[in-house]
Amino acid sequence: MFNFSGGLLAGQHDSQKERPPPSRPIPVTFPFLTPPQPSLEKPPPSWSEGSSSGIPAHFLGLKKPSDVSLDTLGLLNISFGPQCDSETLVPSAPNYTRPYLPPKSWLEKPDASTVEPSPTPDPPQLLCNGRKVPDHNEFYVRAKELFFKNEDAFSNLTRKAAVEKVPLRLAHFRRFWEGLDNLAYYWDNSLDEYLPPKPRLAASSAQPPRDSSLGRIEEGITNDVEQQSEMGSADVEEPRKKAKTAPESNKTMTLPINSVGTSSNVAAPARPASISSSKVLPARTSPPKVPWAVNMHTTVEKPVDLSKGSYRGYRIGNGAEMPDQYRLDCVRSFLEPITWAFGVTLVPHRRPPVLTLQNVRFPIRMNSVAWRGPTDRLRARQGFMEGPVLGVQCRPDTNFGSSGDLEAESVLDIVREIGGMLLLAQERDREGKTEIRPGEGKWWTSNPRWGGGPGGEVGEAVGVSDATNLSSTPEPEEKHSRQRSGQSSRRPKPTPAEIWKALRPGNPMWDPKIVYEAIGKDKDSEWDEVFMVSSLNHHISILKLRIHRFYIRYLTDGILPDDTHLDPQWKSPILHRTRWFDLFLVEDRTEAMRGLWGIMAYLMRAQPMEKVDVTMKNS
Repeated sequence: MFNFSGGLLAGQHDSQKERPPPSRPIPVTFPFLTPPQPSLEKPPPSWSEGSSSGIPAHFLGLKKPSDVSLDTLGLLNISFGPQCDSETLVPSAPNYTRPYLPPKSWLEKPDASTVEPSPTPDPPQLLCNGRKVPDHNEFYVRAKELFFKNEDAFSNLTRKAAVEKVPLRLAHFRRFWEGLDNLAYYWDNSLDEYLPPKPRLAASSAQPPRDSSLGRIEEGITNDVEQQSEMGSADVEEPRKKAKTAPESNKTMTLPINSVGTSSNVAAPARPASISSSKVLPARTSPPKVPWAVNMHTTVEKPVDLSKGSYRGYRIGNGAEMPDQYRLDCVRSFLEPITWAFGVTLVPHRRPPVLTLQNVRFPIRMNSVAWRGPTDRLRARQGFMEGPVLGVQCRPDTNFGSSGDLEAESVLDIVREIGGMLLLAQERDREGKTEIRPGEGKWWTSNPRWGGGPGGEVGEAVGVSDATNLSSTPEPEEKHSRQRSGQSSRRPKPTPAEIWKALRPGNPMWDPKIVYEAIGKDKDSEWDEVFMVSSLNHHISILKLRIHRFYIRYLTDGILPDDTHLDPQWKSPILHRTRWFDLFLVEDRTEAMRGLWGIMAYLMRAQPMEKVDVTMKNS
C-alpha cells in the first residue's frame, strides 16, 4: 500500500546473476596537501598593501576553478592543526555532571541492575531549547542499528532475508540503510567477479576435413546455436536482489599499480574460470586512462577484452558515475537521527548561500544546515528556525590525483571546505544584528527622478503624432469597473510601469524567517567554534574552525582592528579535522556517531544566561 523506499535501488540486480560488466572501479583517494605557513605576528601584507589588496580583490579575479592556488589558501591565513580524534575535537565539560562526548561503554546495552538509585536525585539537565539531555538509552537505541551487517540490512530492505534469521528492525536509521544501499551499487567492489567471454564454435575457428559428411557440419552448427542460446539466457536480469550468503569485506579495494594477473590461455578450459577483482584486468580494448597506466604490464601479448564477458557482484557503475544526490541523502539520513534527539532539524538554505567579502558575493556549496527549532509552536509552524548549529557539505569529486596534479585538486577542495565554514561563521555572527540591504539610505533608492525628454516616462509614452493633442488626453478608466457581482475587491496587480517607478534597495540576502544566533558559543569569549560535516566518496569527516570575531569583521566589512592589545592569534583561524570515516565499516560509522553526538551535546548545552530564559518560557 505504502512505498517508503523512494529512490531505493535494492532488488533491481542480483549479485549472483551474470550480467554485462559495469565500468571499472576507481580507487578511493583523498586530498593531500602541505598547507602554507600562516602569518601570526601581523596580518599578511597582501591584506593592506597594493592598489588591489585584500581578500575580495583576489577572489574577484578568480575566473575558473583552476585559478585557485596556494596563494588563495595563504591569503586566508588559516592555521591547520593536526588530525585529531573525537576526544580532542569535542571540548571538555567542567561544569557538567557527565562529559559531552559519550564514552565508548555507551555502545553497549545499558544494564539497569548496575544503576544504583540515588537517595536525592538531581534535577534533569536541560538543553538550551528546554529539552532534556539525551541519556544512554536514547543513544544506544540508535547506535545498535549501526552494528548490523551490510548484507543483512540490505536483504532486510528487500524482504529477502534468510528464513532462519530474525528480520532486523530498522527504525531510526532506515533511510540511512536505503541510502547506503544506493552507494553500494557504485562503490562496493567486494563481490566483483569478472568473467571472460565464453568460447564459441565458429566455422572459421575450426575448418572441417574435406571428407567430412554433411551430418557432422550440421551437428557443429546445432552445437553453436545451443551455446548462443545459453549465453543469451545468462544475460537476463532478475527483478529482485538475493541475500549474500558468503561473508564479505567492506574495505575499499585499490587497484594494484604494477601487478596484473591474466591467463595465458583463456579459451582452453571448458568452463570459464572466474576472475576476482583483486587481479586487475583491462575492461576495455583501449588502455585505461589513469596516471599509472604506463607502469602496467601484462604477462600475455594480447589482453583479454572483458567488455564482451559477464560480471557478478553488486556494482552497476563506479563511484564517478554515481549521482551526487545519493551521497547527500545517505549522509543526511545518517545525521538526522542524531540531531533529532536534540531538537535540531536539517534543512538546506532557502536563500542562495553566499559568502560576503565586502562588496563581493561569492557562491558557496552548502548542501544542508542543522537548525534549532523555536520553542514557540506557532513560530515553528510558520517556518522559523534558529542557528545555524552545523553545516553539511558533500562534494562529487573522486579519484584525486588522476589529472596528474594532486596539489591543485587538493587546494581547490580544501578552499571549498573553508568557504563553507566561513559562511557558517558569518551567519552565526549575525546574532543581534539587522541586515543593511545594498543601497539602503542612498539617494538613488529614495529620490524619484527622470531626465526628461519627449514621450514621457515608461508606461506613459505617447506617439509623435499625438504631441499636439496632449491637452486632450482621455481620463484613465476605472480599474474596478468590471468586477463580478458578489466578488470582493482585490488589490490590483501593479503594472510594469509602476514596478519600474518604485524605488527600493536591493533584494535582501538574509532569510527573514531565520533567527541568526551563535548557538553553543561562549557568551564571554571572542572566539567562536564552527563545526561542519564534510563528505567525499562514501566517507565523512568532521571539521572544527576556531575563529575570532575580528577576523569575521575584516572578512565582511574590510575593517582591521586598531587595538594592539588584542589576542595576537585573531588574524589566523585554527582548523581541525578528524580522519575520514567509512560508512561501510561498522567501527567507523559508530565512532562517527559518537563524535557527532558529543558535538551536538556541546553546542546545545544550556549556558548560565540561558537557564533563566528557559525557566521563564516554561512558566
